[in-house]
Amino acid sequence: MIPANSFSNIHQEYLDAMKWMANLGISIQSGRTSNYEKVIGYWKDAYLTASIEEANQAFPDFVSSLLEIVEFTRIHKALQDVSPLELTSVIEKLKKAVNGPVNIVSETQKSTAARNFLFEASVAAMAHRPARSVEAILNARSDTGIKIEGRKIWVECKRVTSEQALEGNLRKACSQLQETFKTEIGSGHRGIVAMDVSKILNPKGDLLVAKDDAELTRTLARLLQDFANKHSGLWQRVYAEKSRKIIGTVFRLSCLATSEARKMAVQCSQWAVSPRADATTADVQIQKRLVEALSQDL
Repeated sequence: MIPANSFSNIHQEYLDAMKWMANLGISIQSGRTSNYEKVIGYWKDAYLTASIEEANQAFPDFVSSLLEIVEFTRIHKALQDVSPLELTSVIEKLKKAVNGPVNIVSETQKSTAARNFLFEASVAAMAHRPARSVEAILNARSDTGIKIEGRKIWVECKRVTSEQALEGNLRKACSQLQETFKTEIGSGHRGIVAMDVSKILNPKGDLLVAKDDAELTRTLARLLQDFANKHSGLWQRVYAEKSRKIIGTVFRLSCLATSEARKMAVQCSQWAVSPRADATTADVQIQKRLVEALSQDL
């Protein structure tokens, strides 16, 4: 079953995350993070009595708020016990991530930077699972790094907003990884490209509707599998030109959905993996372990 949470709990968890960020020196007084607090603070009580017209009018604000409230909250939960001295890179990402347009549907090619940095911070945080032998390398030269059972994996994160931009982003990520390999000596090092493709698969931020959790999970998995099937030729063509240490792509779809069986909205974050064609069995397993870590709820 997809984890559920009340709006009251979501509101309190977000307040805790914002307090943590403020203590790290991140300005949250202006910009979209303060707007999200107002939106969820209102809807935690009003959703029970709001009219359909009021709900429809508020929907774009609500979607952006809930999606990113959960994102900031997950980062806080994953990293709250890490020393601020170890979080320098994440703090710099979060300082930029709090900017940008309030509603994701208002985002343009010139205003994607803030949410791009939020994705980078989120990947680092969600991959930090020391108790499960998966640990983020928080001071990595790349967007983030990950230790999986002692092996170092360098990760470049790309949040891609159109199919036309896929190849350019993939090539840039591969070039960045190859530069990292030059400075991080070691035959066992590997590189992975992490992509958020949410805006490609759901450009208008529509609510995904399913009859129950099982159907919702199947739908998300199918959307990502169809995406991988459509673009696998691109991955393989680019990877064939690049270092064999780059072992594949993991990609994410994040959206707001509703399960009619439970009559409630849920934030969904589904990951999939597309290994390079000649990846070893061990390298494929690394990617699957990473996706497993990124997908598990805290």
